[in-house]
Amino acid sequence: MKTILSIQSQVVGARVGNSVAAFAMERLGVRVLQAPTVLLGRRPDHGAPGGGPIPAETLAALLEGLAADGIFAEIDAVLTGYLGAPEQVAVILDAVQRIKAANPKAVFVCDPVLGDDGKLFVSNAIADAVLNGLWPHADWLTPNAFELGLLTGRTVDSLNAARDAAKRIGKPVVCSSIRTALGLGNLLSQPTGDWFCETARLPRAPKGTGDLLSALFVGRRVRGDAPAIALEGATGAVYDVIVRSLAAESEDLLLPEAQSVLDEPVTWPRARSLEMA
Repeated sequence: MKTILSIQSQVVGARVGNSVAAFAMERLGVRVLQAPTVLLGRRPDHGAPGGGPIPAETLAALLEGLAADGIFAEIDAVLTGYLGAPEQVAVILDAVQRIKAANPKAVFVCDPVLGDDGKLFVSNAIADAVLNGLWPHADWLTPNAFELGLLTGRTVDSLNAARDAAKRIGKPVVCSSIRTALGLGNLLSQPTGDWFCETARLPRAPKGTGDLLSALFVGRRVRGDAPAIALEGATGAVYDVIVRSLAAESEDLLLPEAQSVLDEPVTWPRARSLEMA
């Protein structure tokens, strides 16, 4: 069975981070190993969240447990998301290196969870660790438009700007939350060509949609879906989950209730191939 190591936040009372990613990828038929970077009771935007970051030494010990059981050789992809402390970067990169030594086909996917809509929601120290330590080592990247701008030092406010920024990275990038006349779009930029997939505008979206998109795209790619199909399936599923969550007036993504659309979306937006610039 295909296996993904997901290193992200764990929030007891909210569907974000690993609470989103693990459920979604397992629904696609992929085994998920979860390693938390923080343990919180609730989202920080609700007030004092309780809990706190996982010490780097503890994270290293958790991953060492996997290594001791010989599981590193079974891991097909490492997906990272929200970090709890800058010191975690060195631990993650060490694990990635060892996983790739055990399985040379394994890929490292970095979702550089830093902020959105022009605002950081991590500390400057964590942002610096991700921007200058973590993402350059990734094989694939899944930033939103704001984060892609941070990675490249450019303003990403359109599809063309996103394509230009992604090309400067020189490796596969899935950039989400690109505003369009229709609504929002997701760009898959690869050295071999670009694909773009968009859905209609919705009044709002619960937290965790970026985590969900990254997880669905990575899960589909790891299980064997072609890049454009993975983009379409992930985009459509996220849209369907948001619609169902809004209909229920929920602040959270209703993943258990909407789980059938994770693998078989009702909405299947077609990705269009973009001409090479």
